[in-house]
Amino acid sequence: MVVNIKLTGLLAASCGFREKRFDFPNDFTIADAMEYIKVPVSGSWTRSSVNGSLKQKTYVLQDGDELFLFPIGGGG
Repeated sequence: MVVNIKLTGLLAASCGFREKRFDFPNDFTIADAMEYIKVPVSGSWTRSSVNGSLKQKTYVLQDGDELFLFPIGGGG
């Protein structure tokens, strides 16, 4: 199945892309995708949105989904 992943901020800089398509096996979760692309922070420091709706890391991705990962907070 093909999933489009979008990243922002530190995640984009660390993973080396802002938007990219990936071909994942069926039953791949958001957590699996984060591990696959080597997100440099723990899942507790990120939020995930699929097709515009916030989802838990256990959500099973579907063909054609758009996964958006972004870091929580910031500032200083």
